[in-house]
Amino acid sequence: MKKILVTGGAGFLGSYICEELLKRKYEVVAIDMADGEKIAHLMTNKRFTFIQDSVCDTALMKHQMKDIDMVFHLAAIADPLKYVTNPLNVMEVDLLAAINIFKIAAENRIKIIFSSTSEVFGRNKNVPWNEEDDRVLGSTEIYRWCYSTSKSACEHYLFALHKQEKIPFVIYRFFNVYGPKLDDLGHGRVIPIFLKQFLNGEDITVHGDGRQTRTFVYVDDAIDAVIKLAFSKKAENQVFNIGTSREYSMHELAKTMKKIGNFKSKIKFVEHKKVFGKGYEDIPRRVPDVSKLKKYINWQARVSLEKGLKKTIEYYRNRKGI
Repeated sequence: MKKILVTGGAGFLGSYICEELLKRKYEVVAIDMADGEKIAHLMTNKRFTFIQDSVCDTALMKHQMKDIDMVFHLAAIADPLKYVTNPLNVMEVDLLAAINIFKIAAENRIKIIFSSTSEVFGRNKNVPWNEEDDRVLGSTEIYRWCYSTSKSACEHYLFALHKQEKIPFVIYRFFNVYGPKLDDLGHGRVIPIFLKQFLNGEDITVHGDGRQTRTFVYVDDAIDAVIKLAFSKKAENQVFNIGTSREYSMHELAKTMKKIGNFKSKIKFVEHKKVFGKGYEDIPRRVPDVSKLKKYINWQARVSLEKGLKKTIEYYRNRKGI
């Protein structure tokens, strides 16, 4: 194998994947709408090419996928606020563009590595979730579920593509990956939202009553699993949860970040509908069963939340010069 394409390669996870693939001496092409700040340090590498463009461009994708051996498809809209404000765009990128890429990959007999999400389980209350557990979603009138549905449909498509066309794949369901180079602070997931508020000295806005829980996995641990699974023959045509089992309530997370960073911000609570409107529905608990991951690649998370948050906070403090 010589050449690998990474969609979303200038994003948070994509930037780390590109870096790791280059360390392993592969030729890497990254496609992303972002400006490339997260991968600026890779630009001088002769085995790296960055294309700032949209994965929705079919002609572009057909051209770039002519002579590659593997595609990591990470490009997606994964911001909960956008699920409810621009669901059409979410589905155009996360569903339609993804399936188009899968079709092009099949035409060229390319192995597909797909970034799915823990959101596919919806509001199934029976945690922890293993990879075969039921998906329990809300009404199609609730825009919040457009992201989960898009990713789930992509998973179905990959299983069908393998069954009928014998195209190999690996699917990852990520459970709150965090670390340096997170997506723009203040957008998307809870840690970057809290972190921006802390660094700006603002009040910390915990949604709802703050008792909803999540688990978190540090980016180095997540990338270790991603790379090992991508190149494991045994892992082909399988789906894997990538995360940890230690639950933190959102209130507990805010207090932990405040303590680690020695921040002075006050923690306040705000109703979900004031942030997201009526098209949102929260999930009380989201916990993965990662026994399959341990079984296939003998993986375990090594970085605690406290240690990972310390590294992340230091990274952004250094960037802001504070």
